[in-house]
Amino acid sequence: MTIRTKVVATLGPASATRETIRALIGAGCDVFRINFSHGTEAQHRALLEEVRAAEEEAREPIAVMADLCGPKIRVAPLAGDALDLAWGDRLVIQRERADGTGKRISTTLPELVDEVRPGQAILLDDGRIRLEVDESRAPREVACRVIVGGVLRSGKGINLPHTELTVSSLTEKDRADVAWIAGRAIDYVALSFVRTADDVRLLRDLLRHHGSDARVVAKVEKPQALEHIEAIVDEADAVMVARGDLGVEMDLPEVPVAQKRIAALCQAAAKPCIIATQMLESMTTSPTPTRAEVSDVANAVMDRADAVMLSGETAVGSYPVEAVRMMNRIAWTVETHSDDTSSAARVTSAAEPTVAALACAVREIVHDLDVAAVCVYTATGTTARMLSKSRIPRPILALAPRIETVRRLALYYGTIAVRADPPEHTRDVLALASRLALDLELAKQGDRIVVLSGRPIARPGATNTLVVHTIG
Repeated sequence: MTIRTKVVATLGPASATRETIRALIGAGCDVFRINFSHGTEAQHRALLEEVRAAEEEAREPIAVMADLCGPKIRVAPLAGDALDLAWGDRLVIQRERADGTGKRISTTLPELVDEVRPGQAILLDDGRIRLEVDESRAPREVACRVIVGGVLRSGKGINLPHTELTVSSLTEKDRADVAWIAGRAIDYVALSFVRTADDVRLLRDLLRHHGSDARVVAKVEKPQALEHIEAIVDEADAVMVARGDLGVEMDLPEVPVAQKRIAALCQAAAKPCIIATQMLESMTTSPTPTRAEVSDVANAVMDRADAVMLSGETAVGSYPVEAVRMMNRIAWTVETHSDDTSSAARVTSAAEPTVAALACAVREIVHDLDVAAVCVYTATGTTARMLSKSRIPRPILALAPRIETVRRLALYYGTIAVRADPPEHTRDVLALASRLALDLELAKQGDRIVVLSGRPIARPGATNTLVVHTIG
């Protein structure tokens, strides 16, 4: 059974052991996310080591995504850890660290007092508490009025939906984390609170400076990003629809519209799209999801997401393995009852026009002929990505010479990746593809497979050969 939609699972206290990570891989996890907003460097190192050990035991390539914290603003520690705010109360937010008493707090971003203006909203605890700025007393403090009250606790998030922050998407902490990430076997780096394509370029340049070729995932969680979304999709290697902060900073009914728009743009640009946040939220404490959550995951698959992501469900939840298993069951059911051949999924690429044309040709061949699988020998994964985004309704067997490429392919829809040394001749690619398709039970003797490769083999950008081959 080949489940085409990939599953990303966030690691945390509930899934930190090798035994649990192995179980998550067995349940169908393809990518593990390490959230750099929480934990220490030693904890991140331990998680990465456990994933790589479990990967070796499972003999299955697994991608690891490091998710940078970004300029996430949080409430600084409060005296007694909580502060009761009622409608109409006055609350002062000050630059200098405050102890959270007497309706006076501070934040993890001292510059907040320079950025907000009278009349703008400040949302606390995922929007559960709402403030309105009454008076700016920069650079010392701002005075606010409570519009929607509640109990505020230490460390809760702060969102500024109407404020154009001038601070960089890469904080000093992020820069230190990138330097650490660059020296380790991490495949994707997710950038939080992206606003423009320049943010993506800045992270890519920083990774290259440190000698890393990890791919950049742009997290869309601010309305400002939607104003530049086409350029962001073009610049990023993959895009995540991070619906948590996005749902706080914009009108909630607009979020599913934004999700569909971003997924469609990623489809047209041949970039992987990840849908994230609260997908099976109730499974944090329950062994089964709600019907609405099942519909939400199914809708993401129908939107042609390449991957769906679990956050707290696997990081701190009581049923991490069950959540991954349920995610895969939903994806499998939707894929079984949908027909991707009935609607166009043509991809284009100004950078790789030949590869894009070959991917479209493969889709037509699969539509007209009885083909069991599509095999490609790819140096960098570009051809596999084009085939994946063409939504070919057959397994894509991607062979690559480097384990780093093979791991990255774990995020690609419908793709099964295997590391294989470069054959000398095209005929050797046919033999290798046939053998592996048989070994993986993707095809049997007498079946047709479509095989793509390039000349010279394993050179980036050289894919130019398509063969319809009968095994045996």
